[in-house]
Amino acid sequence: MMGKGQTFLKKVHHLDASLPSSSEAIAAEYLCPDGKAQIDVSLYEGMELLDPLSVGRQRDLRADIYDYIDRKLYAIPTLYDIRICFHGKLPEDVSETEIAAMLTEHYAFIFRDKEADLRINSLKMLGLALCGIAFLTLYFALELSNLKPIFMEFLSIMGTFALWEAVDCWLLERKALKAECLYAGQAVLSEISFTHE
Repeated sequence: MMGKGQTFLKKVHHLDASLPSSSEAIAAEYLCPDGKAQIDVSLYEGMELLDPLSVGRQRDLRADIYDYIDRKLYAIPTLYDIRICFHGKLPEDVSETEIAAMLTEHYAFIFRDKEADLRINSLKMLGLALCGIAFLTLYFALELSNLKPIFMEFLSIMGTFALWEAVDCWLLERKALKAECLYAGQAVLSEISFTHE
């Protein structure tokens, strides 16, 4: 007799097999005949397009528009060129050029921020690796001396911890930062289009 857990897993696997693959889902939802992945943004009637707190040279789109685009960007692999298409009528006080500039500026700042985070990550990784090597070198150099075992354990633990943190920076943090940087770069290079339906 099959347990509830096995029955559940069997149902999940059956459901998973019936769903389209990731590439099929992306092709169906985002890909256009020209090979670009298109993110459609609806400008419904009465929609407040701009952040009500932004004025003058600091005018900007509402945060939920950026959030929506970010969610869609996350689903699209970075190998695709992006088109962000606004559907609907723009308010009279905002031009297509202004919206395109706002989007480009927003994602350019994020891209620069992620590049700075990658540089900081590299420095942090290098610093931790050098500290780890220094502590472990000191530990092995002093191992034959009659120093207190607590001090020697401290050197060993600090060296090992620093090297482990350096590896963690390289394998985990850096991978996530690179992905975020690529998504921001993909958004900066996106084509902005408008359809007035």
